[in-house]
Amino acid sequence: MKTLTSILAATDFSEHARTAIERAALLAREQESALRLLHVISSSSLDDLRNMMRGSAAVEHSVLEEARVSLHDTATILTRTTGVTAAEEVATGQVIATIRTAAEEADLLVLGARGTNPLRDLLLGTTAERLLRTCRRPVLVVKRAPKGTYGRVIVPVDFSSYSAPALAVAGLVAPHAHISVLHAFRVPFEARLHIAGATDDTIRRYCDEQRQEAARHIDRLMTQCLPHVPRQTCLVERGDPSPVILAQAQAQSADLIVLGKQGQSRAEELLLGSVTRHVLAGSTCDVLVVSP
Repeated sequence: MKTLTSILAATDFSEHARTAIERAALLAREQESALRLLHVISSSSLDDLRNMMRGSAAVEHSVLEEARVSLHDTATILTRTTGVTAAEEVATGQVIATIRTAAEEADLLVLGARGTNPLRDLLLGTTAERLLRTCRRPVLVVKRAPKGTYGRVIVPVDFSSYSAPALAVAGLVAPHAHISVLHAFRVPFEARLHIAGATDDTIRRYCDEQRQEAARHIDRLMTQCLPHVPRQTCLVERGDPSPVILAQAQAQSADLIVLGKQGQSRAEELLLGSVTRHVLAGSTCDVLVVSP
């Protein structure tokens, strides 16, 4: 994927979804991409409605028509404010599965951080979190109202197979941003090293070696994945990845964090990956999660 040719924005008409659609439109305008708006009506909710209304087709038709009108109004406002004309689709089915299937035809899926049902989000996880576990496309979770194109981006890397795809997509989504490539490292068994006889100089020398080695890795990654991004910074920090990432995002006033998706096994996918989950929960800026 060398350009973003198609963007899918899913909406439930919540405030978070409206913000996500605005961001999707700005990206579509910047990238000259096709934008598609999707609203999914739960088939199980429709079944409940049919049972409650004893099979009345008129009520079901009314629900569908109301959704189409709302989506069309959303698209009309979007065109007026951004100049972007979006395709519109109202679908019925299992919400997560329907969005995931639709996303297979897009280069990027854009979602709001929260939906219209806070209790369901609390019990089951947000729609964004549930989609991130299995979606194979890059997923952008929008957390704040956009004020323009992305200007400061942080891309955490751990030098696994997830790092290069994350960097490449960051350069694609935010080609004019200042991109900081961040690596966090830990000193193994640090609490026990002094007991084992390690001196402060030994630990300091280990940290210096880790920083130098990480900097060399980052330099190679930036040369490989960000050849056309002029503003780049290499950051190597000591500490646990999640708090280091969140602290750097705050310190740099980042408006986007781009993460490589963790979890190669089915079980790990369902858990989403602790770093991804913690950053998604703790960040105040948008988060883009990229599969390898």
